[in-house]
Amino acid sequence: EFSKLFKGTVNLVYELRAIVAQQSTKLNEMGATVEELKRANGERPKVAFSASLSESKGPNSDDVILAYKHVFNNIGEAYSPVTGIFRAPVNGVYYFTYTAFTTSSKGRRVSLYKNGLVMVTVTDDVSDSEDGGTNGVTLQLDAGDEVYTRLMEGFNIFDDNNHHSTFTGFLLFT
Repeated sequence: EFSKLFKGTVNLVYELRAIVAQQSTKLNEMGATVEELKRANGERPKVAFSASLSESKGPNSDDVILAYKHVFNNIGEAYSPVTGIFRAPVNGVYYFTYTAFTTSSKGRRVSLYKNGLVMVTVTDDVSDSEDGGTNGVTLQLDAGDEVYTRLMEGFNIFDDNNHHSTFTGFLLFT
């Protein structure tokens, strides 16, 4: 009876060793996959920015590109706070959003452009005491394409150190 029990235990140990060997092989394969994903993610371009105007603008006698000078972040350095223009560093799909804020009875009209063409607009011709509007769009861009916002002629936008009027964009995927 002891020999039967001993043989059963030995067989169980062999089976467990085989299971451990299989699991070890699977664990090594998963480790290699994790390392491959880390390398792929590390090579993926990282592009994101967010900025606010920091001062009010308008009304102007012409349309003007808005330069958002207070930069919260500018990963990839694709946004210029001097010109207000985002220039795509790589081909890909990007998301942009902006908020335009006004005070008193001043109207606002701000549009987001891609290479000189209007994509989306925020409008409020008759504002109440304070009013904000936001719009966003996903755009497929080629490297070098330009995206910016423009304040339309005769309209206003408000901002101060509380950062009411902002412009944000980031790469979703290539």
